[in-house]
Amino acid sequence: MTATPVFGDTAQSTWQRVMLMTSLRSAQLSTPAAWYTMLEEYYLNNGLYDLVSEALYDNAIWTPGMKPLRNPANRAVEFYVSKLWPGPLKRALPVVAKNKKLADAILQILEWSNWGSQKQVAARWLSTFGDLLLKVTPKEDSQGKVKSVYLDPIKARVITDVESDERGYLTFLRMDVPAGDAMHTEVWSKAQGGYRIWKHNRRIDTPLSQLGDPTESKDFSQLGFDFIPIVHAKFKDIGAPRGLGCFVHVLDKIDEANRQATRLHEILFRYNKPTKAVSANAMDSSGKPLPPPTLTGRDGSNTADGDALKTGDDDLYMLPGMSTMQEMVPQLNYADALSILNAQMEEISHDLPEILYYELKDKMSELSGEAIKRLLGPAVDRVVEARGNAEAALVRANQMAITIAQVHNLKGFTDLGTYENGDFAHTFAEREVIPLSRKERAETVKADVDAGLALEFAMKQNGYTDQEIKDNRDAKEEQRSSEGALLGNLVLDAVRNRDQGQTA
Repeated sequence: MTATPVFGDTAQSTWQRVMLMTSLRSAQLSTPAAWYTMLEEYYLNNGLYDLVSEALYDNAIWTPGMKPLRNPANRAVEFYVSKLWPGPLKRALPVVAKNKKLADAILQILEWSNWGSQKQVAARWLSTFGDLLLKVTPKEDSQGKVKSVYLDPIKARVITDVESDERGYLTFLRMDVPAGDAMHTEVWSKAQGGYRIWKHNRRIDTPLSQLGDPTESKDFSQLGFDFIPIVHAKFKDIGAPRGLGCFVHVLDKIDEANRQATRLHEILFRYNKPTKAVSANAMDSSGKPLPPPTLTGRDGSNTADGDALKTGDDDLYMLPGMSTMQEMVPQLNYADALSILNAQMEEISHDLPEILYYELKDKMSELSGEAIKRLLGPAVDRVVEARGNAEAALVRANQMAITIAQVHNLKGFTDLGTYENGDFAHTFAEREVIPLSRKERAETVKADVDAGLALEFAMKQNGYTDQEIKDNRDAKEEQRSSEGALLGNLVLDAVRNRDQGQTA
């Protein structure tokens, strides 16, 4: 099976339109690796268009130079990084399962995976590239015995080809990973029943038939399971084999904004340079104006040649005696030009509502959580969609990891039941994208209780975790016990005082 373009119509169209804007000098955008590398360049944003200009120049195509002065790609991505799975692991991904042992086993897998840190990398890759792949990998000790199972995020750039069935489970996957001067090609196939690995020095898109015999191969029967231990999550699923990232749909608009900003800066620095004139205001004995004095610049240029003298950003003009010179800076209305650029950025914000979050940061202290959620409604909806897609894949990865852990008889995984019986079913509790403050949550719970809801149900509906609800229940029980004990002591003291009074 050979690598083929695997993007849907929408991505393919955008892909072609931005071909001249990619910062890859000789990129062939028919390869997924080049597409993902271009998206990463937009995210990183430094020198985005430099190699484009050079490549066009080498092909005798002139285009004005551009700088990425108005590129919101990084801010859009970082919004999702901060909102998908923020905070400590248990709070970011609260596991909901009927079996507490299952919840503990899943938490163990996430801890083995260092998911407290890796979840931020995964969120960044998912929102930038539109695709996140998680490989379930057993980890062996020095004696070759499996001691843990972990989730390993795979950068989408190395995925050359991918196919899945109607349920979203992978049926074929090819990875080409550069390793120094060599190439590591790994292929998983349901049809061929296992995986094969080649180590070679050929191109990334070399057909498998030309790679010779695999360096390593194993069948599912040797592995102890019958599935490809890799899951694929899409940031935005349009029904194509691969997903779309958070800013793909505005690449053209970003390029136009950068073109406008670059041109505005060029005009600013071209025309807003100081100009100076040197003239001789005296006359000779015959009444003729004297010529200006001769000056020599640092570069050796001489005003006697009649050219303007360059002195840093200044142009020094030599005028005949008795001459004057008017200001040469044109009267340009930069405010109007800037308003055009700002209108373009406002248009982009309609397509990327998440960047409005950064405009509200100075007003956060003045706005309630509910007000912020209303203002960022479209962005919140996108986070919920992306989170749902990513967590569905994470659930599948956890189920695969539990199965592999059972194959190797790892402690804490042997008595959890089976996947076929539905014993591995679990979810993650709903969390607020824009959380309310502690005071706002308490006031909302109080209002729900006053309206007739049970306290614990109202707390759960307003984002309190099961542990927080339990802690509240225990605290109230302790409070009631303390109040009961205090009341009992007061009664005893009153009786004692009465008896002592009667005895007296």
